[in-house]
Amino acid sequence: MSHTSILQFRTANCKNCYKCIRNCPVKAIRVTNQQAQIIEEQCILCEKCIAVCPQHAKVEHDDIPAIQRVIASSKKVIASVHPAYLARYGWYSIGDLEKYLQKMGFWQVFDAAQGAAVMKEEYTRLLREQQQKKLVISSNCPVVVRLIETKYPHLTEYLAPVYSMKQMHAAYLREQYPDASIVYISPCISVMSELKERQSCADYVITFGELNNWMKDIQEKPEREDQKDVYLSRMTAVSGGLIQAMQPINGQKYLSVDGIDQCKEILKELRTGDYADYFIEMNACTNGCIGGAYSLQQEKKLLDALIAIRELSMKNGQVDYQKDHHIQMPEIPERKFVQEETYPEKAITKEQFTHVMHEMGKYTKEDELNCGACGYDTCRAKAIAVIQGKAEVSMCIPYMREKQEDYANIIIEAMPGLLVTVDYDLNIIQMNKAANDLFDISRKKQLLGKAVGEIMDDYPIINMIAFNREIVQDCIYLNEQKRYIERVLTNDRKNKLILCIMKDVTREKESEKKQNRAKAEAVQMADKLAAEQLRIVHEIASLLGETAADTKVAIEELKQTILQEIK
Repeated sequence: MSHTSILQFRTANCKNCYKCIRNCPVKAIRVTNQQAQIIEEQCILCEKCIAVCPQHAKVEHDDIPAIQRVIASSKKVIASVHPAYLARYGWYSIGDLEKYLQKMGFWQVFDAAQGAAVMKEEYTRLLREQQQKKLVISSNCPVVVRLIETKYPHLTEYLAPVYSMKQMHAAYLREQYPDASIVYISPCISVMSELKERQSCADYVITFGELNNWMKDIQEKPEREDQKDVYLSRMTAVSGGLIQAMQPINGQKYLSVDGIDQCKEILKELRTGDYADYFIEMNACTNGCIGGAYSLQQEKKLLDALIAIRELSMKNGQVDYQKDHHIQMPEIPERKFVQEETYPEKAITKEQFTHVMHEMGKYTKEDELNCGACGYDTCRAKAIAVIQGKAEVSMCIPYMREKQEDYANIIIEAMPGLLVTVDYDLNIIQMNKAANDLFDISRKKQLLGKAVGEIMDDYPIINMIAFNREIVQDCIYLNEQKRYIERVLTNDRKNKLILCIMKDVTREKESEKKQNRAKAEAVQMADKLAAEQLRIVHEIASLLGETAADTKVAIEELKQTILQEIK
């Protein structure tokens, strides 16, 4: 089987929120072209990034199709279930869960508390047989193991060389049922990393979340039993439970730590090496495994879940080391851990660091805001991540915002037109150079913050706000500047601003006036010419009228003469 990619982000519409980086305790996330990707070799599988991703962009290794194929082939399939199922499902015994899983095709189902019983005995034996007292850190939580191996490799010598609950139980089941396939059902995905270890007898791993989705396919739900069975090793499902389940050793000191941030803090402090007589139980999840990524959606509330685990581990609240699983384990080799950082970071030069800091606009100590918006605690940590290829300069949100504002201001200042921005209280909040030069010619004083009515007619702006209009166009005359201005007023409702984009059209208006005067003069000249022409026409008509009358008399006389002759 190949488990090369346990957890990854799918391509998603990242919104530059950088929540995944802020919440990643080891910064094992690379951002390229604004797309977040998990750096698998550095990831400790804590799943913090997945829990906070607003895009729900997780892609997990999915063993269910392979398990279903094995079940379909009629091969025996055994389920080993982490005892946190008691909190996740609110059931009293493994018997209830077994009924469900058998309907899904599983052959047999076992509580992994069997493996926890062997594991805690191994811890007890290890502490008892120490020749010289030294610090011992529990190795049951895969997240803690990966954290120490990748970020605190000098502390690997203090990890207990004891296999985890899952590994112990899988080895036992493999001895008992050599021909069966073994599926471990877990409250988190981190145990998938153990499949790569040499001593890995499990074949598949699925989470409570995956199991829950699979169980939805069951049409007929089996009845539950009220019978309670008590096994001390179930306490390993909660923080401090491993220590409580172990028989105490005289002179040995015990300490329980839970939560990834607290674990990191303790591991930093362990550099001093002054805790030789301590056994430290570490759980990456707050409250232990019942706080795992897939135990969170539990049927019981947290308090009820803690009480239920306690009741199913200790009768009447009393520790009984005999009331536990007692199984015979096959001999297994001592567990080994990586002794040095698997992927050491490249050396960073001062020149590289300075160059990136300048790219981010950080020239002085005062420029380093350390706001954490990019996901890194400090600007310097972010610069190192850029050099390592894990981050981009553009992830510095204050710098990019300032850069965009500067760029926008350059464009605004370079505009040949006039721009005045007014808020809904009719106060001027921005003017570009062209507007400032026009309106401030005689004033020579600061106009920002002043009422817009001081420099131009504000009635259309008031009207625009009052009636929630989108856009208004008009032309105004500025008496003081002797200028004609065309305005386009735009209502920015979201930011409650009015943008006045203006153009000086004085030249065009003066030209228009000249044209109008020329037209008026032309009309006057046309009227005069028309009147003169009309007078001439009248004189011609008068002369023509006299000639026509004489002609008419002559023709009449000729007519009469002819008529006389005819007679």
